[in-house]
Amino acid sequence: MVQKRTLGRTGLQVSVVGFGGTWISQLSMDKAVQVVRRAFELGINYFDTAKLDGDSEEKIGVALKDVREEYILATKTASRTKRESLADFKSSLRRLKTDRLDLIQLHGIDDEKTLEKAMGPNGSLEMCKKARSEGLVDYIGITSHKPHVLIKAIETNEFDTVLVPLNVVTRQALEELIPLAKDLDIGVAIMKPLSAKTSKLITCLYEPSLSLLSNEPELKTLLGQDNSSMVQNAIRFVLAQDVSVVVTGMKSIEEVETAAKVGEAYRGLTEDEEKRFRAQFEGKYCRDCGLCLPCPQNLDTAAILRFHTLSVTYGFKNWAKRLYDGLEVDVDKCTECGECEPKCPYKLPIISMLKEAQVCLQR
Repeated sequence: MVQKRTLGRTGLQVSVVGFGGTWISQLSMDKAVQVVRRAFELGINYFDTAKLDGDSEEKIGVALKDVREEYILATKTASRTKRESLADFKSSLRRLKTDRLDLIQLHGIDDEKTLEKAMGPNGSLEMCKKARSEGLVDYIGITSHKPHVLIKAIETNEFDTVLVPLNVVTRQALEELIPLAKDLDIGVAIMKPLSAKTSKLITCLYEPSLSLLSNEPELKTLLGQDNSSMVQNAIRFVLAQDVSVVVTGMKSIEEVETAAKVGEAYRGLTEDEEKRFRAQFEGKYCRDCGLCLPCPQNLDTAAILRFHTLSVTYGFKNWAKRLYDGLEVDVDKCTECGECEPKCPYKLPIISMLKEAQVCLQR
């Protein structure tokens, strides 16, 4: 059976591999029920979904309606007001065929302005707290692609859990967020263990779910030469961090069994894996918060510096160069206006870093 870890101060014992509902929206009801049920049978007890994940709430509800007390159910509201999020909450309960949730999460809080609205008067957090006081939900969490926003959120002590991206080439959460969450006893769930942010969008290494999309030779050098090895090693990297559960989308019984196998067999990284996964972030480097944007010349500054990190820190030189070549605006268009640097919370010399990135990525 899949191993379990404690989800922070909630005390919930969650399977180290969780089931993400995104991809089952592409399946028929019968097939989705089989996939979800197989996950449950193998010991996966953490099911994370959202109203925005198509009809995944309904399918999870059907698949697990007779074992409601035997698994942990987490969903989300992407609304920012109390009234709208209440409607989300009620409809989620109906679709999930339950009268209570273990965890409700504020969905996709990716900037401080949105966080302030959700936590402000008549914001969605008020609805979550009211539902908790009425016994309709036990815990409140928050999800974001931006670790610096989650840091602001958990410092308020209003949230029990965070859901944040983490994978072999997306490690920003490791620097400040996860250590702080540990200090505050906040449960840490991980999303996107198998996908990497390239330019403005999240580019899945595996699409859909655990089916390999990327055939980057450099990535295979890090994770393995076949699909199964890449998936298992990617999940193992995340499990080696100070997190409770890694949530990955799955849409077939084979994918469920692959993920569950990792969660059952994991006993720490080998010496070789620790060496291969090691990455040294020394001196000045971009944390990819995106606060330097927008650029007056339309440079995707964050992407350029991200590609530089892929090249220098991870050694993915060919992949990084191809990604850079695909950008619409080259570093040559930088006028050195200086608007970006005062916005950087880390006081980075962005202009000089862009020049370094250009030299590296144009070789």
